[in-house]
Amino acid sequence: MAPKILVVCGSSREDGYLEQVVGLAAVAARMAGAEVRELSLRAVQLPVMIWGDPDQTANPDVSLVRELAGWADGFVIGTPEYHGNMSGALKNWFDFLHAELAGKFAGVVATTGGGTGDMSITAVKTCFQWCHGFVLPFHAAASPTAFEGEMLTDARVIDRVERVGHDVVRYAPVIAAAFERAQGLDGPAAGVAGLHADPG
Repeated sequence: MAPKILVVCGSSREDGYLEQVVGLAAVAARMAGAEVRELSLRAVQLPVMIWGDPDQTANPDVSLVRELAGWADGFVIGTPEYHGNMSGALKNWFDFLHAELAGKFAGVVATTGGGTGDMSITAVKTCFQWCHGFVLPFHAAASPTAFEGEMLTDARVIDRVERVGHDVVRYAPVIAAAFERAQGLDGPAAGVAGLHADPG
């Protein structure tokens, strides 16, 4: 079966630069054979997460992001760089998820105001790993110089974004299969996967 990849555009506003970058990654993932769905965080109205709030659990947009994350085998996650970090909208998306990301694989892309994007990319990777997911040790970032007018034209950036899309499709099923097998083991032999095994 085709790997299921969710591409997340982590901006709460219209952001043509980031939309192009994540859109390019989505095209690459489809070319690699994946079934791709796309989620723009400006298209949903997630409340600021309050742990244990039953009203939020029933919120249709919260249910949607949890359903999409649970559906996916892997992710391409895109963020603008805000003050050396991921966007608040993307961090809030993470706050509503945990088990839906565990044992899954993600690649990260970013847009920046002029820097390299390392801080925001590292923040996204760290957050995904703290949800017991695995991340691609490669990423792509586009600064304003990567665009001519409103179009992404930098060949090196385009190449890196496409590689992220292909690699997520390549490795997501491998990680998912290994994680699932490990869940069937007992005790420490199961590793981190054992913490997510169905007790039934």
